[in-house]
Amino acid sequence: MTQLRRALPAAVLLTLLAGCSTSSTSPASTPIEPTHDDGASAVSTEHGKVQAFMLRGNVILGHESNSIQPCGSTQQYWLNTPIADRKALAQITRPGYEPLYGEFIGFLEPAPEEGFAAAYDGRFNVKQINLISAEMLGGCQQLPHSTRAFGHEPGWVIELDGDKASLLRPGLQSQQQAITSKSIITGKQHYQGQDFSLHLTKGQCNDTMSDSLFGWQAKLNWQGSSYQGCATLGATDITLSWSGRYQGISYINNNPVLTTTVILNPDHSATTRYDYPSGEPSLNETGFWQQGSDNTVQVVMTKHQGRRLISERVFTLEDNQITVKEETVNGQTFNLGGDGLSLKKQ
Repeated sequence: MTQLRRALPAAVLLTLLAGCSTSSTSPASTPIEPTHDDGASAVSTEHGKVQAFMLRGNVILGHESNSIQPCGSTQQYWLNTPIADRKALAQITRPGYEPLYGEFIGFLEPAPEEGFAAAYDGRFNVKQINLISAEMLGGCQQLPHSTRAFGHEPGWVIELDGDKASLLRPGLQSQQQAITSKSIITGKQHYQGQDFSLHLTKGQCNDTMSDSLFGWQAKLNWQGSSYQGCATLGATDITLSWSGRYQGISYINNNPVLTTTVILNPDHSATTRYDYPSGEPSLNETGFWQQGSDNTVQVVMTKHQGRRLISERVFTLEDNQITVKEETVNGQTFNLGGDGLSLKKQ
């Protein structure tokens, strides 16, 4: 058994522990947040259906490097932008791989085996640009903003906070109205109050006053006055309630044989560590995570002990415990046996 554990990838070893039990202790469960309100959250990928999420950070665009480093993180992902947006992105990209600040809605997948992207743990596929700017280099030092729209000639900014909309115009006092209704469908959002309406439509937008590209066009009617401009959705990643440390101990004949620890980081990187009470060296894997559908989280390991390995587990959450009953390793699916692998949030 010892020789087998050393020879096989750690992802496969769990199949040898069929019928093992797991135990741990943890605080009460944290509910998973709803999907993002861009109206097109669910994404069908090669690895199943996942939840698109907001990722913001410092961006490098160029021939050999298209990457994003999430705010507050040293992790980097290859950035795959839509072909339709690349001409507009090229117009605001500065020479010499100078950084930009960006916010994107998208999802992660394993990086390809070849090409410039192969050196990264994952590739972030952009569904929607929220904003990208050559001027807002301090964007990561600011808290995530709420949904807002803005324009010039005349200047105006409207910000949505909960059930209230606040309008600010130069030389005038701020005005506020309650949001009485809203409609969110794919590519369109509509907010209504007693004496205002705001329409957001998915589409490239440049406010002409900055070196920035925005992902939404806006039309505002406020107390009979009409305005047009650009907009951005709230920049909060609402899937982050999944992030944390999960752990379980596997037993054979009531003897602990393996401690499995999965760490889901706020930057969507993930690590899996296997510790053996027998004193054997720990095994480590790195990759990424993202929310799935129906209260699940997809955890994909892309490197095992520093070498490429594509291992996918889709955990289901129940009572602050995540459980998975099968694992797909390099395209081959293994049943984890018994009750599968269960880990509790620490």
